[in-house]
Amino acid sequence: MPAPAPDPLQSAGLLLRQARESQGLGLRQLALETRISTPVLEALERGWRERLPEAAYLRTMLPLLEHRLELPPGSLAGALPSARANRRGQRPGPLLLRFTPGSIDVFTTWQGTLLYGVLTLGLIYALNLQQQQLARQGLLSTTPIAPLEGRGDRPLSQPSSLLAAYPELAPLQRAAKGQALVRLQHERQGPQVDRALGQLSLQLNSPSHVEIISERSGTTTLNEVSGALSLPVLPPFRLRLEPAPTSATAVLWNGQPLPAGKGLAAAGNFRYPSPRP
Repeated sequence: MPAPAPDPLQSAGLLLRQARESQGLGLRQLALETRISTPVLEALERGWRERLPEAAYLRTMLPLLEHRLELPPGSLAGALPSARANRRGQRPGPLLLRFTPGSIDVFTTWQGTLLYGVLTLGLIYALNLQQQQLARQGLLSTTPIAPLEGRGDRPLSQPSSLLAAYPELAPLQRAAKGQALVRLQHERQGPQVDRALGQLSLQLNSPSHVEIISERSGTTTLNEVSGALSLPVLPPFRLRLEPAPTSATAVLWNGQPLPAGKGLAAAGNFRYPSPRP
């Protein structure tokens, strides 16, 4: 009994896959370069007749593939309907056996649309189960929770049952006893400092190491700097110069001399605002 003749579509698909893999191309990369969708390329390589477009579209796609993969003209013509002899004795395999996750294109194939719909319904069902569980536990409320703040100078009312169960919901009560109020009182007692952006000017006669530490803008370090230097800085800040400058006007803040620290150990160290004596 003579062996059956090879299927032209299978032969063309095998040639297409071998040429693609020899050039190290993936299906998606080839699809981007030829403007042919990934499902069509996969159908060509696997011989899935029912997933191929009409012959008029194939006649424009195949020359593009032959040119990109450097194949002889007409080498993929076996994928055309006129070349595949339409064997009536052959029946295609089950549709689900030809479906692979790599062939999914959401919203462009029915498989992708179906998968997207199943995932959406699953998420809605899971959210519904969660809401039912919260309702059974009494943790789901349909009315808004009243604000915890008092009005004007009136103190906060006695904690409700909600505050008794969850004391972390009253941050204003804890803040009134914390360090924020103490720090605010300390700043009010100290000297008033202009916290606007200012200009720090340096006049360095020799290469120096400059380190500016600002509480609001971080640390800036410069090495081997000499000559005139002007920098915008957010106060309060500390300045360290090595070696220490000898001129009293080497460091200016908004045009005014900034005094250095006192003592040998503090030489080359500056601070704004200056510490109180």
